[in-house]
Amino acid sequence: MNIETVNELIQSLESAGELSIREQKFLKLAKAYQQLAAENVALKSFGDKLNDMHNELNGEGTGIQGRAEVACQKVALEAAMEEFDAIETPVTDRIVAEAEARGVEKLAMRRRAAAKVALDEFNDVKNHSELESEAWRAEMFAAQLREGAGK
Repeated sequence: MNIETVNELIQSLESAGELSIREQKFLKLAKAYQQLAAENVALKSFGDKLNDMHNELNGEGTGIQGRAEVACQKVALEAAMEEFDAIETPVTDRIVAEAEARGVEKLAMRRRAAAKVALDEFNDVKNHSELESEAWRAEMFAAQLREGAGK
């Protein structure tokens, strides 16, 4: 699916009037895809900015001119890093955080399953308690990832 198709889908759904729950989910997903695509366009254009900076540096030489070139290159590199740091990708960050949180929740589910086995099959209360504690900590960490605090 390309961005034009997504834009058409969004237009179609927004002009349809009242939407079913399924259509509302499609609209939300399409808008997230649209935002993600816009963020990635910004990331891709960063290479062009670096190219422009590089092309603005010219001249070769030794002595004072050579030192001036090094100073210019340092300034250009600092400017490139500032540009890079200015790029914001909140939608991408949310998608990545959600994927990470789901992975941590899978760990929590496995710990809970192991805790159940420890208690039901082996009557191992101590191991059950430790596994339940691990599962709880994993769930708390998953919540932190979703809030952006787990990095």
